[in-house]
Amino acid sequence: MKFQKFTVFNPKATTHDAEEIEVLFNLAHIVSIKPIRISRADRLINGFWIRTTNGKKYRASRIPDELLSVIGEEYQGTVLSDGGDDLSYQ
Repeated sequence: MKFQKFTVFNPKATTHDAEEIEVLFNLAHIVSIKPIRISRADRLINGFWIRTTNGKKYRASRIPDELLSVIGEEYQGTVLSDGGDDLSYQ
């Protein structure tokens, strides 16, 4: 078994201010990781949908570096909005 640390939003929270928690996932049980944008109360975050073999889905703000190098580093981080249509990245 190979475990890696992910930072996910609390799956039981339903608000935009859900807390982030660190979780260890067994990489053998991850079916897919998809880049997404996660809406927060004050910003957008580049994040990921993680789907596991038991069908559960998690919204992650951070994934391990070895997986990030495969998916693309541009998909992790905060997207800052200045109120206009242009988005800048941090």
